[in-house]
Amino acid sequence: MPRPSDLRHSLLLCLLFITAVLQAQTPRWQKKAHKAMLSIITYGTDGQMLHSTNGFYIHNDGTALSDYRSFQGAARAVVFDEAGKEWPVECILGANSLYDVVKFKVAAPKVTALTLASQTACQGDKAFILPYLSSNTASTATTVAAVSTFNGSYAYYTLPARMTEKWTSCPLMNEAGQVLGILQMAAGAKDSCSYAVSALFADSLHIHALTAASSDYQAIPLKKALPREASQAHSFIYLVGTRDTAAYIAYVEEYISLFPTEANGYTMKAEMLAAQQRFEDAENVWAQGLKSTTHPEDIRYSRANTIFRTAQGGHSPEAWTLEAAMAEVEQASTVQPQPVYDALKAHILYSQKRYEEACTQFLALNATALRTPDNFLYAAQCRQMLNDTTAVLALQDSAIACYTRPYIEAAAPALLMRAGTLLSLRRYREAVRDLNDYEHLKSNELNANFYYRREQAEMRCRMYQQALSDIEKAVRMNPREPLYHAEAAAVYYRFNQLDEAVAAARQAIAIDNQFPDAHRILGVCLRAQGKEAEARSALRQAADLGDEIAQSLLH
Repeated sequence: MPRPSDLRHSLLLCLLFITAVLQAQTPRWQKKAHKAMLSIITYGTDGQMLHSTNGFYIHNDGTALSDYRSFQGAARAVVFDEAGKEWPVECILGANSLYDVVKFKVAAPKVTALTLASQTACQGDKAFILPYLSSNTASTATTVAAVSTFNGSYAYYTLPARMTEKWTSCPLMNEAGQVLGILQMAAGAKDSCSYAVSALFADSLHIHALTAASSDYQAIPLKKALPREASQAHSFIYLVGTRDTAAYIAYVEEYISLFPTEANGYTMKAEMLAAQQRFEDAENVWAQGLKSTTHPEDIRYSRANTIFRTAQGGHSPEAWTLEAAMAEVEQASTVQPQPVYDALKAHILYSQKRYEEACTQFLALNATALRTPDNFLYAAQCRQMLNDTTAVLALQDSAIACYTRPYIEAAAPALLMRAGTLLSLRRYREAVRDLNDYEHLKSNELNANFYYRREQAEMRCRMYQQALSDIEKAVRMNPREPLYHAEAAAVYYRFNQLDEAVAAARQAIAIDNQFPDAHRILGVCLRAQGKEAEARSALRQAADLGDEIAQSLLH
């Protein structure tokens, strides 16, 4: 029988052995590393909680990683650190739904961050899973069961044991206490493994200009960080658009903070304020931009263009005149001549009814990088205001000559404008040709008036079958317009389809009993059918409504 002292000695040895085992299983770096762990709660646009998950800091500036799924639909998110302090998620830095990772910035003044492993672990290497904050367990030791690569050299790890959902987004560490990956759940209910995607891959995610249009980022309402390159950031804000005014202004303010010498931030902000009719605030922003930016000419052009557009709308300050816009763009040209400034001058000249000068200015643009068919069309409009129809047609010809057959959709406006000019010159067949080309380009956007207008030209050049087809299309597209029914009656009369003509005329009268043309064409058609009494009654109604032609037909 052992003595009590022997039992105490054996128990002490056992405790020392257990302690040594526990110390061997718990890495020395765990206590410090655990300070980088986060508990995360995300909220939807309605303020309701969406998910709770884990995450961890990877940089001392507050950059952290978590799983993408928990951030989907999140308009707000907060984190809780090891000390229980709550901090808001400031913005999204990167996201990838395919690999279920999100990188974000926490608005915390000082953080403890984990170090990312620069070397990929190999199959069979020992690894540890750092526990989530609410867990009292030590790091879970594991072995890398398999390693695959994606996107070039990033690792995707397979771990032999299935972890519960509570371990989602915990870090997979190597023996040196460096982060290998971010833990993900098993792929299916029967999957006995867990997985981790490379933390280096998650850290590589970043915002760029086209991020604004990416479905991965659009699915997260939380604010996104601006790209750290000025042109990329400007393009990003442009793609975000101005539908959410508060978000747009927030991005612009961030842009100005990041790039204080770039003109774009000041011009975007001032133009938004002007659109809100906050004209004094807009002027202050432009003034600030002139003091700060390295390109004051961009500020002056922005102000000139905004004054011009606003003055056109009729809701501008008294000082915002066309003359003020011209003076401002002239100053921009003095600093750095640009074709875009000359284009604005041309539009201002047109609005000032200085058509000759405007025409010259528009045509001069064709000797610059802004050479486009539209310059000929604008110049044609100037000649139109000067009643120089011959010059109008020549300029429209020049615009269309910039394109080759088969025409592309961009040629459609020029074709329609030239068709109108040809109609005014009574060159009907040429007008019909342009209208046919326009129809081919815009077939899904045409209305009843287009077919009525083309029918009028076709009738005048005796293209009767085409005219009948077009007026029938117009009637089908807008059956409540009496003019189209009356015109259809006239075309049916031309084809000696008297029953159809009478029916169409009566339909026009049923829609508008005060439409004299409908009564007159009904009288003419009834007379052709030998129904003189009814014909005279219809003609009399037309005459009573002021139709002089009907009056003459009564004699």
